[in-house]
Amino acid sequence: MEALTLHAPAKLNLYLHITGKRADGYHLMESLVVFTERADALRIEASAGLSLSVDGTFADASGASHDNLVIKAAQALQAHTGCKRGAKLTLTKNIPVGAGLGGGSADAAAALHGLNQLWQLTLDMIELQTIAATLGADVPMCLMGEPAIARGIGDQLELLPHPLPPLHVLLVHPRAALLTKDVYAAFTQRTEASSQSWQPAPYDAASFMGSLQGTRNHLQPAAIAVNPVVAEVLMALETLQPAADLVRMTGSGACCFALYRHREEAEAAKRQLTRYYPDWFVALTAIAV
Repeated sequence: MEALTLHAPAKLNLYLHITGKRADGYHLMESLVVFTERADALRIEASAGLSLSVDGTFADASGASHDNLVIKAAQALQAHTGCKRGAKLTLTKNIPVGAGLGGGSADAAAALHGLNQLWQLTLDMIELQTIAATLGADVPMCLMGEPAIARGIGDQLELLPHPLPPLHVLLVHPRAALLTKDVYAAFTQRTEASSQSWQPAPYDAASFMGSLQGTRNHLQPAAIAVNPVVAEVLMALETLQPAADLVRMTGSGACCFALYRHREEAEAAKRQLTRYYPDWFVALTAIAV
């Protein structure tokens, strides 16, 4: 088989509610998860051994190859199937690391999909999801790659019954990584069962935005406590003109986003941010529909 190139899209948590805590310490949640057109790229080629090289904008922040989730996904797939074949993996990092965008999880999901093809393993989605769950809570949702409501620890996925409206996304990362474990350790809010404040329905863009107004990212205060720069990013996005339809932090941060119905407004916002905050990572993308 010829080389494969797969896209590993960044995910956004349009809302994230912490609904409880398990006895083993894992927090329970409910979140509306969508994916963007901003993506890492994973090139996979046949090889005698298993190797990974990383390039791209955020390559330096990706850490050692042996700790990368792409290699761990490949090794988990080998262990699950007994496959002894190798692969040369080249990862181009376009998604900020430690940003709450699920880049590492998306990369692992791409590796599972691609190696399943390259090695001709013919594993179905149920088997791949079983492997994905061993790699991290976000990997199963990235493996599915479709808009969904995630519950439990992120492993219970309910696909949306209706397509999303077209929306433009301004991603802003202050180039300060947040560790998920640190944010959850700082989370002190009382948890409660989901109030079911958001229900999937056939929305146009305006009513979709309106439906999200009663939701939150419960991890935002904890992320700000760990690194106050998150509050600075949110304030910068909230004071842009024209105003965004929704401003929020994604995941456990530190990346924040602004949603727009009109691309020209998102482009104007990007120009303002890059002028006033030249050291931040600012990217314009769209929600994949």
